[in-house]
Amino acid sequence: MKIGKKLKDKKIPHYGKVKPINYRYIYEEKFYDVLGQLKLPLMIVIFVTTIGTLMFMIVNNKSDGESVVNFFFHTVISISTIGYTEPYTENVILNRFLSSIFIMFAFPLGYMYGLVKTIQVLTTSNLETIYRYWRMYKEMEKIKDHFIITPFNEITKEIIKDFKKRKIPFILIEPDKSKEEEIRAYNIDYFVFDEPHKRAVLLGCFIERARGLITAFEENTQDLAVIVTARLIKPEKDSFYIFATATTEGSSEKMKLLGANEVIVPQQTIGKRIVSLVLHPPSPLVSNFLNKIAFGERTDIDITEIYVDENAWIVGKALKDIHLRKNTQTTVVAIVKPDGTMEIAPSGDSVIKAGYTLLLLGKPSNVEKAKQYINNPQEVQS
Repeated sequence: MKIGKKLKDKKIPHYGKVKPINYRYIYEEKFYDVLGQLKLPLMIVIFVTTIGTLMFMIVNNKSDGESVVNFFFHTVISISTIGYTEPYTENVILNRFLSSIFIMFAFPLGYMYGLVKTIQVLTTSNLETIYRYWRMYKEMEKIKDHFIITPFNEITKEIIKDFKKRKIPFILIEPDKSKEEEIRAYNIDYFVFDEPHKRAVLLGCFIERARGLITAFEENTQDLAVIVTARLIKPEKDSFYIFATATTEGSSEKMKLLGANEVIVPQQTIGKRIVSLVLHPPSPLVSNFLNKIAFGERTDIDITEIYVDENAWIVGKALKDIHLRKNTQTTVVAIVKPDGTMEIAPSGDSVIKAGYTLLLLGKPSNVEKAKQYINNPQEVQS
């Protein structure tokens, strides 16, 4: 009964019994394949060397340690043709005859095949590449709180640049292996060549402990497939974020319905940006400053929003009484109310209510501290 109950209570993943791809294991297998190719030629070299040593031991009737070493040395230098010496003083003619016969057969068999084949395998098996990938995937197994990005194109290149500046961990999935050289030129720490819409691939990129996924294919159908698969594995939209691009508003709505948190239509974004510039002629300083914050180009300053839950300890308190600036060195630049109205540059007397959203400005580390402070002020103050 207890065993049955344990089996019943055991949770089966909601994405089924799909096993993640172990990319490290794939390259371990390739390494073992190389060793398998070396097995026969190396065995032949060892076999021939052993036969030669035993032959001299039998003919000369000597098996003491010094004689065995001499016979082994004589065998090696004879069949490798790098020199010649005679470790025997008796039966010289017989030993020379056997040595000649042995060299005639052992050299082509043991070295012309065995040694040459070994060198050929080592020079054509790309052991360096196999080891490099194995080491990368071994390190990748430690990753957590990361993003999965797919594919490698002009859009994701910009994302990757900013992620590297901000030291945000990520894994790139690219279906086209011909882009390997270009990817390496970007010094990307972790990448795989595979199809991102497959569950086994996303699981192999540790989606279960990832923060989110970014998909930016030129074809919306590919983005849709990735979103569906990712959301099947990680259904919680509040803890796992999916960002995507779409070519049309219709495709954008479909992606949101299927589980994307946010979808950007590049044409719309560009158009609206141009209109905003026309309607509000920018000053070089203010415009560039705000753009760099909004688009993540400034790594020393950040802006974020914090939703005030009804159970938050700051509910009902005046802004000046929560001492946010004092404890986290961040500034509340605006308060957004549930009806969408916004209070710009709120005063210290502004009362915070449940459902409000605070817009905070500050250094990235301080912004994270502010989030923690609102959830657990004692931990920050200590």
